[in-house]
Amino acid sequence: MKKVFHSHILLILSLSILIASGCKKVLEKTPDGTLTMDKVLKDYNRTKGLLSVAYGKIYQNRDQIAFPFQPIECFTDNAFWAATYNTYDWYNGQLSLSNPVINWPWSSPAERLWPDFWQGIRFANVAIAELPKAKKITDQERSTWIAEARILRCWYYMNLLEFYGAMPWIDAPFEAGYTGWNDLKRPSYDSIASVIDKECMDVINSKILPNKRPVSEAEFISNGVAYAIRARVLLNNASPLNNPENDLHKWQRAADAAQDVINMPEYHLVSMADYKRLFIGSFRTDIPEIIWRSPADDKHINNTNGLNCSPYPYASIPSLWNCGESPTQELVDCFEMTNGALPITYNDATHTQVTVDPTAAALGYSEAPGGNPYNNRDARFYVDILFNGANYGAPTNCTNPIIVESYVGGAHGFNPVIAQETKTSCTGYYSRKDKDVKFWGPNSTFGGEEIHWVFFRLAEFYLDRAEALCEVNDLDGAKAALNVIRQRAQQPRIEDVPGFLNTQDFLRDRIRNERRVELCLEGWRFHDQRRWNILNQYKFITGMKITSSDGSGAPATLSYQRVKLRDMQCYSDKYKVMPIPIDDAKKMTGLTQPKAWQ
Repeated sequence: MKKVFHSHILLILSLSILIASGCKKVLEKTPDGTLTMDKVLKDYNRTKGLLSVAYGKIYQNRDQIAFPFQPIECFTDNAFWAATYNTYDWYNGQLSLSNPVINWPWSSPAERLWPDFWQGIRFANVAIAELPKAKKITDQERSTWIAEARILRCWYYMNLLEFYGAMPWIDAPFEAGYTGWNDLKRPSYDSIASVIDKECMDVINSKILPNKRPVSEAEFISNGVAYAIRARVLLNNASPLNNPENDLHKWQRAADAAQDVINMPEYHLVSMADYKRLFIGSFRTDIPEIIWRSPADDKHINNTNGLNCSPYPYASIPSLWNCGESPTQELVDCFEMTNGALPITYNDATHTQVTVDPTAAALGYSEAPGGNPYNNRDARFYVDILFNGANYGAPTNCTNPIIVESYVGGAHGFNPVIAQETKTSCTGYYSRKDKDVKFWGPNSTFGGEEIHWVFFRLAEFYLDRAEALCEVNDLDGAKAALNVIRQRAQQPRIEDVPGFLNTQDFLRDRIRNERRVELCLEGWRFHDQRRWNILNQYKFITGMKITSSDGSGAPATLSYQRVKLRDMQCYSDKYKVMPIPIDDAKKMTGLTQPKAWQ
C-alpha cells in the first residue's frame, strides 16, 4: 500500500498539483515540490483545496469503472458487454492476484479501485487533521468542511468494503517513515460497519450539515448522504455474505437505518410520469427523490453504451462508438406484466426453454411466431429497455421517430459476432434508462440533455427496508415498504399478484426481483449478487434472437428464439470479494486475503 499511504511530502506535492489543475488561480506558479502544509493553511483557496481533493476520488461517470467505458453492470447477469476488452477477461475467469481486471490497462498505474478508494480516505484524513489549523477560513467553514470530509471518508470506506471486504479503520494520515504495515489486521465486517454507523450519526447529530443541499450546492455532502451511506453499509453488514450466522439484530439495524432515510421530509418519490427525470436533465434541477448524484455530465454514455442511430433513414446521423451494455434476457424476464405476473418460468438450466404464465398469456404475452412478448409490461420496462419495435423518439432536429429493429437483418439487428467495438446488440436489447435520443442528430455535435449517475435515491431505501423486514419475518412491514415502490411503478400491490403466497421465501424472491428491476443499469446489481451469495446462479446469459418471415418488421411474422450467448467463468467464490493487489498484499502480511484467495 506504499503507493496509497505515501509520505506527507508526496501528499503535499499531490495536493498542489491537483489544486492547480482544478483552479489555476490558486497557485501563482507551477508546483515545484516546495509547497508546505503551513503555506497551504495560510491561503484560503489552498485550504479549501484540501477538501476539494478529498472529493476528487469519487467516480463521476457510470461507464468509467473499467476500460474502456464499461459500466459495472456489464460484470453482472443484467447486461452483456457487446465488445471485447476487460469484461471478456472477467467472463473468462481471469481475475487473479496480479490481474484485477476492473482496471484501465492503458493508464499508469492500471489499478483503479483499490488505490482510488484508499487515496480518497487519505485525502479525507488529511483534511480532517489539517483544517483545524487553517488560518484563513471561518469557524463555520472549518466545521462544515471537516464534517464533509468525515462523511467522504465513510463513502470511500463503503466502496472499499463492497469490493474488498472489511478493512481496518484508518482515521489519520500515516506519517513519513511509518513502518507498521504488517500490524494492520482485517477486522470483522460488523466492527467496521459499526464504526461507519457511529461516524455518520456523530456528524448527523452535530447538525452542522443540512439534511439536503440547495441545488446550487447539490454536489456536496449533506445529512441525507450520511444517512444513505449508513443505511447501505448496515444492509451489507446484515446480508448473507457478511452475516452467515443470520444475526437478526443486524437485519433490524438495517431496517431501522433505512427508515431513518425514508423519514427525512426533504425527500420523496417522483411520479412515474417523471421517472425518466431521475437520470436525464440539468444537474441544477431539484429532483426530490435524488439524495446524491454525480455533477459530471455523462451524456457521452449514449456513444459508448447505447443504440446506434446511424441507420436512421431520414437524416445523416453519425455511427456510435459501441453499443456497450446490452440488457440480458434474464433482466427482461424480471419485468412483470401489468397484472403483476412474472411472464415466464424457466424449464431448463440454460433458460432457453420456458413456460409462459397463463395470466401473462391472458394479457398477450407470447413468444410464438407472430406473437409479441413486449406488450402490457411494467411501465419501467419502457423507460429502461429498448426492444424490437420500441419507439425511441426523434433525434435532434428530426420529426420521425427511431423504431428499433433488433430482429436479424434489421437496422439494429441481432449480432452474434463480438468485435473489439460492436454497433449492434447480441442480446436483442439496448439500454435506455439513462440514454437520450436527442444526443443524436444530423451531423450531430452530441446534444440532448445532461445525464448524471445517481449515487443514492429514495427508492433504494424502501427496498432496503422491505428486504431487512422480510428477513426478521415482519412480512406485513416488508409488504408495506415494497408496495410503495410497486405502486409508484403502477404495479399492483404484492398481495394482489397472481400466485401470491404470504411466506418469507415468496416475499424474499419478489423483493429481490423488485430491486433488480427498480435499480437495473444503475450499478448496484454487482454488489447485490455478492452480498446475497447468488453468484453461483450466474453461469451463462441469454438473449432473444428474432427472425422475420420476409426480412422486414411489421407486418411480417416475427419468430422468437431464446439463445444462450456464452458460458461464464466468473461465479466462483473468488469473485465474491476482490483480492488485495499482490504488491500491497506482500507489504501487509497481517491483512489477509479473502478466504477464497488464501
